[in-house]
Amino acid sequence: MEHRVRIAGPPEAAPELACLRIIARLPPQWSIGILGCGTGYAILGLHTHASAEYVAARVDEVITELPLRGWRRS
Repeated sequence: MEHRVRIAGPPEAAPELACLRIIARLPPQWSIGILGCGTGYAILGLHTHASAEYVAARVDEVITELPLRGWRRS
């Protein structure tokens, strides 16, 4: 199942770098790709059998663990 997760952050921040930091901390068995990036946002595609609630909670947890000031799931 594919889950699309949009993250938003400061317009001056690099969304690709934020995505890579998040991807590095998510479970390795998940297949993850960057679907799109723009000024202040990025969209990740996560392929996993986990529920949407679990995916959202895990992404939120990773964002708070990392030095991603100003980034949030949106």
